[in-house]
Amino acid sequence: MDTVTVQVEIDAEVYAELQQMAETSTWSMNDVLAQTIKSGLPPSLAKVPSAFHEELLKLNSLGDRDLMKVADGDWPAPKMDETHEKADFLTLRRTYAMSVLRWRGHPVPNLYEFG
Repeated sequence: MDTVTVQVEIDAEVYAELQQMAETSTWSMNDVLAQTIKSGLPPSLAKVPSAFHEELLKLNSLGDRDLMKVADGDWPAPKMDETHEKADFLTLRRTYAMSVLRWRGHPVPNLYEFG
């Protein structure tokens, strides 16, 4: 695995929490930082067909209110072709919008919380 060295400035309180986690676990500070970053990454499109990446990535430029409209299904549908319909693009778009909102810190229930 390739690695990259990055220097960042973080709040002293955040650093203290990370350091405490490293000291009280069997993890190194690097492992704690890597796991913290991985768990806080924005939503990935790794499992989404590449044909939809551009349309979904455009959602990142929307403000929170507009993203909420997308997540609620209250956003204009794009031009749909057979590929969009087969992949249920509107549901995919709503799910991605909810993931972006969750990443931005909004209390969005995960899929397992829908009954």
